[in-house]
Amino acid sequence: MSKMTAEQANKWRKRRMMGKSKYVMFYGVVTWGIILAALFTGMEWITQQSFTTSWVYIRVIVFGILGFFIANFRWDARERMFQSH
Repeated sequence: MSKMTAEQANKWRKRRMMGKSKYVMFYGVVTWGIILAALFTGMEWITQQSFTTSWVYIRVIVFGILGFFIANFRWDARERMFQSH
């Protein structure tokens, strides 16, 4: 496990003020869900010159769930690094 630099610790100190639930929702569910759904929908459009609306919804849900777990693990890892700083 690596340690945070002073700059990283200050950045994390500000970001952690939003709380874990808001962090996970914003940086995980919303950010990962929307960005990856848009990316994969764009790839579908480029390769097939069309896209299926139901797949867009499925992608947002699946990538939102994936983002939830990623952001949750990132929060925990950053907290451990912050505490050891």
